[in-house]
Amino acid sequence: MDTKVVILKNGFTRNQSHTSSAITTARTKMTANELKAFYQCSTLIQKDDDKFTEYVISIKDFVETLGFSDTNSNYVKELCRHLAKQTFEIEKDGIWDIYTIFSRFRFDTKKQLITIKFNDDMKPYLLELKNNFTQIKQVKYIKEFESKYAIRIYALLKDYRLMGHRDINIEALSKMLQLPKSYSNYKFIRLRVLEPALKEINEKSDLEIYNIEPIEKQGKKIITIRIEFGNKADKVANDCIQMLRQKLKRNNDNLADTFIGYAYSISENPTRGDIFTIGNIEADERGYYTCKDTNNTTLFAIMGKKKFTERMLLNIYIAIKYKIESEKNIFAELPDWQNNQDRIKEFKDRFTKILEAYDKRNDYFKK
Repeated sequence: MDTKVVILKNGFTRNQSHTSSAITTARTKMTANELKAFYQCSTLIQKDDDKFTEYVISIKDFVETLGFSDTNSNYVKELCRHLAKQTFEIEKDGIWDIYTIFSRFRFDTKKQLITIKFNDDMKPYLLELKNNFTQIKQVKYIKEFESKYAIRIYALLKDYRLMGHRDINIEALSKMLQLPKSYSNYKFIRLRVLEPALKEINEKSDLEIYNIEPIEKQGKKIITIRIEFGNKADKVANDCIQMLRQKLKRNNDNLADTFIGYAYSISENPTRGDIFTIGNIEADERGYYTCKDTNNTTLFAIMGKKKFTERMLLNIYIAIKYKIESEKNIFAELPDWQNNQDRIKEFKDRFTKILEAYDKRNDYFKK
């Protein structure tokens, strides 16, 4: 069967990217602009897709969406040429597989169109993802980054979005980022790679880095670091409201299809007891709209669809902010739990060394 072709008349319209966690940690030599293009193109994939589609987009939309300053056709053509050669190297059980990311780029200078298709070998990493995937709800933040290291580390943290911290092995990070051999010293990596990347993430994205510290050493050499982070409540809430407005438009102003299932606050300064899940939305012949929770209890009622919608969006916004601030409090308690895990690991390491010494001693006396 021929490949399905989709003409993107409105350019890129989706914001979410879903990729396998293996992609997040894969080795690649892509530049910052190439990474931006990859993540933007990944938003074209629908969650129910079982094969790749061929997409056609205007050069103008391609450039404007990605926010590239250089809009001449030669630059875009060169970017596509490089993307066509780029790979992800994915390691599993000591075996390295190298995958070319895209199978096709077609550049039509007369019609000013680009045709894009992913390589079929990338199916396990981009299609039908059910577990172990990195979810980036807003690729716009990736497009703000100037550093390719900021993009890769941002994706690493998004991969652990529900945990609030990520432990990163320095040697594995160096290989993943394809750092030069001169970047072998941790202090140098922190100064040249980590700190600039984390600064960009803090300034330009929906994540906030709280702390970065070494947690494992071999002598004086730092082996593993821990990055503690969380969501910025205002940015995440704003993103969600913007998404809901777009969803409402796609649903032809159908309130129930848009809002049911979302958290709703009945207070401007909510507590846990003030947060409810929207279960139903009703309207009568007078144009009076009522919002009910999942227990069929009325949360609020108001005359007029426009006023009802704005009230709904405001109180969903408040609920999202509250939930994220609550998560931050949970993250603040994590160090005690992490310290316990560290002590358990230290005990296991010491016990393993004792057993190894005991085995060596027995082997010596057997001789």
